Amino acid sequence: MPTDSRSDRNQRSAARVIFVTGPSGAGRTTAINALEDLGFEAIDNMPLGLLPRLLEGPPLDRPMALGTDARNRDYSAAGLIAAYQRLAETPGYAPDLLYLDCAADVLQRRYSETRRRHPLAPEADAAQGIAQELSLLGPVRAHATVLIDTSTLTPHDLRAEITRLFAPEGAGRL
Repeated sequence: MPTDSRSDRNQRSAARVIFVTGPSGAGRTTAINALEDLGFEAIDNMPLGLLPRLLEGPPLDRPMALGTDARNRDYSAAGLIAAYQRLAETPGYAPDLLYLDCAADVLQRRYSETRRRHPLAPEADAAQGIAQELSLLGPVRAHATVLIDTSTLTPHDLRAEITRLFAPEGAGRL
């Protein structure tokens, strides 16, 4: 069930930036694509070290979605939380930290069905990589402003939930 703990959505003049993260296989790419379809500028697999340079210069002219995950070269849970908190304290920005959660057994089934290797355990069983990644992401999940559990969602359901939560007012729905 999604939650949205951010109480002040009235910062319409602030630049909207959504950090999208969660364990591999939980639907990050689907969420990024849905946000892009809603008019967000989307960058997936963004190294956190590039964020300051990305936000330099003129104000953003449209909302931005930044996909991050443990495969990025400079990824750390503490680094992602710090980047989100810095942006939250910067005037002119309205960030959210969207965490796509999923039960470990569902992630394992998804990896089994696709026969893909888990990125954190390419030479081992997917269950090992999933456990390692869930442990690594625990602090990020605790700081999420928006949490969506994708365990029972189809990609279509996830897109609909992203639209419900993030579509600009008055925008057409997917």
